[in-house]
Amino acid sequence: MDLSKLLLIFQGSFFLEIYPFIIVGKRGAHFHGMSNKENEPYSRLLLWHTMSDPAKMASVCRMEMFSVVYHVNIIGYSLAKDFGSTCIEAGKFDLAGHTWALCYQPSVIERDVRYNLKPECLNFSLVLVTQPEVPIAVSFELSLLNQDGKTSLEATKSLQKVFTEKGSLGFANFMEISKLVASEYLRNDSLLVQCSLQVKKPSCTEKTKKIVAPPPDLNQHLGCLLESKEGADVSFHLSEETFVAHKAVLAARSPVFRAQFFGSMMESKTDSIKIEEMEPEVFKTMLHFIYMEKLPPGDDISFEMAQHLLVAADRYRLERLKVICAEKLCAGIDAKTAAATLAFAVRHGCRLLKDFCVDFVASREMLDAVMASDGFEHLMSSCPTVLKEILEKVKRTF
Repeated sequence: MDLSKLLLIFQGSFFLEIYPFIIVGKRGAHFHGMSNKENEPYSRLLLWHTMSDPAKMASVCRMEMFSVVYHVNIIGYSLAKDFGSTCIEAGKFDLAGHTWALCYQPSVIERDVRYNLKPECLNFSLVLVTQPEVPIAVSFELSLLNQDGKTSLEATKSLQKVFTEKGSLGFANFMEISKLVASEYLRNDSLLVQCSLQVKKPSCTEKTKKIVAPPPDLNQHLGCLLESKEGADVSFHLSEETFVAHKAVLAARSPVFRAQFFGSMMESKTDSIKIEEMEPEVFKTMLHFIYMEKLPPGDDISFEMAQHLLVAADRYRLERLKVICAEKLCAGIDAKTAAATLAFAVRHGCRLLKDFCVDFVASREMLDAVMASDGFEHLMSSCPTVLKEILEKVKRTF
């Protein structure tokens, strides 16, 4: 047999119908009419094809059990007797992913041979309302309870059934009406019914052979690049400290750096840049964020550092860093710092921080305290438009 024909066979899922002489057994595959020696390479090839399918490799089937105790209070039982053999739904509940109903027949007028129903008897039935996808085994116990919540053997019956489709499980001739009327279970024309239901069903899950990719680690590699300084092509000078970095990385992360290094700005022609009005520690933390997309590990930045970092993020248009700093500042705002922080948010265009501060200042609990703080007077003179927003909030609040 030509190998190309054999490979053609494997391309379709219907190859057994086209070539019925190919038989796959537990130990592999063989071709009728071919010697073992002649068959061996093709057997290995077919065995590889049938066993290496990365789809369904195995399945796990476990039995699950669910149970519930359900109470139904049938009030005005004497009025229900007029319904005769008609089934009345007394209650409905959910269990094991299915809906169940408890029904009763107040009294059968004539004997029903089909269901072995005797006249003048109370009947109960449990109905599976929803269609099961798998067989489910049911254990059902029904009891009548007296006013103390107790029952007896005479007033308790149990049944078992396996449901493969919607249907019912019934207690025919549960109790004669004459006995029920004379019993302790019918009080003030009411019946208290306890339904104990236990459901068992198989739950099958297929295990697949999966290749799980590791989590992204680009930031780790970039962090190592920053730490090793390998390939660095630009240096930054702040006070007495110098930091080196990579123009391509900085340009990819910040539109300001991109314009500096690859635009018409003067810095594009130099490999040494002096940074003014920024502390070395702030620049170092910002560089770490640019490369690693997160703040240094274990670095719980202070309120003041969060302010400095937000200024740096605004300067180099690092929007995610601005949001992180705003979150830190929001967590540290109080009556003394709210007004100054609001002015700071307006100055650096941080909308999230500004909105938070406006809500904080305009609240009933904080307004008086904020107005008495040192920063409120500066807020009035530097941000008059924000005061209008605060007043509108106050109107709606008060």
